[in-house]
Formats: sequence, structure tokens, C-alpha cells
Amino acid sequence: MKFFLKSVLFTILAVAMLATPLFAQKGKPGGGGGGSTSGSGCAVVATPSLSTTTAAPGMNVGIFSRITNCSGKARYTVTISAVSSCGEETIIASSVITFNGGESKLISISYPIAPDTCKGGSSVFVNVYSGGNLLASQSTPLTIQ
Repeated sequence: MKFFLKSVLFTILAVAMLATPLFAQKGKPGGGGGGSTSGSGCAVVATPSLSTTTAAPGMNVGIFSRITNCSGKARYTVTISAVSSCGEETIIASSVITFNGGESKLISISYPIAPDTCKGGSSVFVNVYSGGNLLASQSTPLTIQ
């Protein structure tokens, strides 16, 4: 029952995070999404926390982090990805998020590990971009059994 509740919670969080596709966001023409309205961006990403540090293909892993805007009002593209032990990158989620000056936001999503994921050490990344410029990045290890 506990596993079922976690699965439902992670599914709801994933749907909520992906509910607004990038092309529906206001921003640059073509839907590529925003940059800082003050001309320069500044963001800080907390090291992501995972619901488990060891998982098997087919499992869901919860990813949680905090992003803080250290400049004026801004729109940043936040990307969550994973890189397997054999170098394959998976984009888990990407969204344009608007921040007020000094505002922090919590992010969370469920990552379903693909059945063909390489076993061994992998990493989960949270990256923040303003336009095409990487402002902040943090990662945490995830072991695939």
C-alpha cells in the first residue's frame, strides 16, 4: 500500500510539472522560452535529493530540488536530466518557470527508469538556463542495479 501511494504521488507530480508544455509558455518567439527581464540572470540550484539512491530498471525515482532566483524578475528554463553509466542522457523534464526577484521554488518529478538503462553509477542533473546560457547546475548520484 505504501509503494502504491508513493507511485500515485510521483505520477501526479510528474503530470503537474509537464502539464504546461514549452510551446504554450510566453517567451521568445517559437516557444523556446525566456530569459531574465532584467538583462542578466542569476540562479542557485540546491543539490537534488532522490527518493532512493539505488534503483532498478522499471522503478520510479522521485527527484526534488530548490531553485532560487538571485536577480530581479526572470524567466528561466529548468531542465532535469539523467546520464547513465554508459553515457546515455535522458531529458526527464524541461519547463520555463517565472521567478520574482529573490524567489525560491521547489521542483519535484518522478523519473521512471527505462528497462534498457545501463547498470552502474549514473547521475541526475538539475540545470537552469537563461536563454541559451547555463546559470546553475547541480547533480547527485544514482546507482542502477
